[in-house]
Amino acid sequence: MRRLLTPFCLLISLLLPWTTQAARQGDDYVVLCYHDIIDLKLTPDRKLYPQTMRRDTLIRHFNWIRRQGYQPVSFQQILDAKAGKAPLPPKAILLSFDDGYESFYRLVYPLLKLYQYPAVFALVGSWLDVPRDQMVPYGDDKLPRDYFVGWPQIQEMQASGLVEIASHTFASHFGLLANPQGNVQPAVTTAGWSPKGYESQAQYRARLKADFETSSQQIRQHLGQRPRIMVWPYGAFNEVALSVAKEAGMPYTFTLDDGVNRLAESGSQVRRYLLEEETSLQNLDEIMGGNTWSQPVQRLVHVDLDYVYDKDPVQQGKNLDKLLDRIKNYGITTVYLQAYADDNADGVAEALYFPNRHMPMKADLFNRVAWQLRTRAGVKVYAWMPVLAYDLGPGHPYVTDSRTGKPAPDQYLRLAPWNEANRRLIADIYEDLGFYTKFDGLLFHDDAFLGDYEGEGLLSRSPAALKAQGEHKTHQLIDFTLELKAAAARYRQGGQDGLMTARNIYAALITEPESQQWFAQSMGDFARAYDYTAVMAMPYMEQAGEPDAWLAKLAKDALATVPADKLVFELQSRNWRTEQPIPDAELARWMRIIREQGVNNFGYYPDDFHNNQPDPAVLKPALSAASQPRPIVGPAQGAEAKGKGSPGLQP
Repeated sequence: MRRLLTPFCLLISLLLPWTTQAARQGDDYVVLCYHDIIDLKLTPDRKLYPQTMRRDTLIRHFNWIRRQGYQPVSFQQILDAKAGKAPLPPKAILLSFDDGYESFYRLVYPLLKLYQYPAVFALVGSWLDVPRDQMVPYGDDKLPRDYFVGWPQIQEMQASGLVEIASHTFASHFGLLANPQGNVQPAVTTAGWSPKGYESQAQYRARLKADFETSSQQIRQHLGQRPRIMVWPYGAFNEVALSVAKEAGMPYTFTLDDGVNRLAESGSQVRRYLLEEETSLQNLDEIMGGNTWSQPVQRLVHVDLDYVYDKDPVQQGKNLDKLLDRIKNYGITTVYLQAYADDNADGVAEALYFPNRHMPMKADLFNRVAWQLRTRAGVKVYAWMPVLAYDLGPGHPYVTDSRTGKPAPDQYLRLAPWNEANRRLIADIYEDLGFYTKFDGLLFHDDAFLGDYEGEGLLSRSPAALKAQGEHKTHQLIDFTLELKAAAARYRQGGQDGLMTARNIYAALITEPESQQWFAQSMGDFARAYDYTAVMAMPYMEQAGEPDAWLAKLAKDALATVPADKLVFELQSRNWRTEQPIPDAELARWMRIIREQGVNNFGYYPDDFHNNQPDPAVLKPALSAASQPRPIVGPAQGAEAKGKGSPGLQP
């Protein structure tokens, strides 16, 4: 069951109002994921859980599959096709059933024999070891042991050749205590917390290894062969879990990520569509046709965790509740959430909001807030992190001005990125972020720059050399941020594939393209390296004489370099020169201006929820994703973009 994460999934689904279609091809297949099946005529009092499906609904699915010409195949057929032994039949699909319910043997298996449909059946080993007269721990509930199959039934189904048995872990299908505040998160991807502290990385890996090996050996003992498929509970996995599963003899893993699988794809992760009683035949048609659900626009609020933190835990809890209510009511899609502490507001991290190896932890707060935002407010959370701006005190090489040999007093204090010890240290911090917390993406802070007098070694000052040096430093910093992404993804749920990235860039890179050599930043290079290029579109910070006109031109010029679906504008909600908030009506007007130009992804910084600034009552009509369910095509994108027929650009 995906019971632990169901509220989160339902909230996210409300933010995904449209689909895009990738045409089915001859070398692809779709995998469907089912759970418990019930017959209310036979068991009218049976308790229903999320993803429970009635037998009549399953039969309708099976009949529709046959009528539409879809062909269920076995996993072995998929492997044979991948190896070039025999092609898949047209419109191939694979059926899978999770959790080892007794209903699979009693209700589903007879249908598989009738229709001659193969299937994969995933078992939670520890549930099968529970004596018949005892209860099975099932999330926060307990179920009778007879809710689940027995080994004689499993042996019969395997012997039929229709059912392949997979592991659903031995005893990791539960929510593990993940932080001192009491949040529970998927055991496979969570560093467990207790009053004694957190699991170490070595302890975490050893726990997974023991669990996966036990599951594999149990299935071998009863069935004569080890499973080759690991089906992740709640769809939760990371790169370490993938590695441990492979070591235990399960190189193939099933996720709960939507999408069509293609034989030509590298790797062994199989995407599946999660089905439930409410899945209509129309939904099934969309799934089988290769449709994927995507968010057409990104609307964001950039949140300082320093505003949530309070020494008084009661007040801190009130702060968090206030933030959650505000974000949920906004109707936005994304929060950029500060993961470091910056008490003196100089943009440099003096401490972090998560456990780590190298810096003080101001409070164990990021994981708590990020998880609550994801599950209660239904938004995606990007961890806002410095790339270089860490104050570790003396003894560490920092970026210096070649003219003085000292850090520039008017710039961020930054660790030198060409120093190998610095690189390892920062990578450790990002790895710890991924190990101890749950998040959807990374926002790289605007501290990742190198001025024209900053860099490794003595620099020539000729115009040609300055240009070449700027390009070299640009790529050096991009490569380093991608290393940090890999470090953060090692223990992060979903690994690198699902980890989104955004990077701040100064508006000067648009208004003055030659400024690449001043900052070692590039709009075009950022568009190629990251999912989003986040432009700091802040007219008063840039001392624009006419903010409205400046923003309109900035939007038009940015879209000439970066595709609209990869561009984010971050507007300022505060005038730092006057220390006054931007009037709500003005901020809303800015949003309308950039939307008219074709900038579909935008938000603001900072959010002062203590003082209700800006006021959502004024801003929500302009900011909410619900107010613009599809991207609009602005004049900067033009008729050529429309003519390409891109799904994201349809009116």
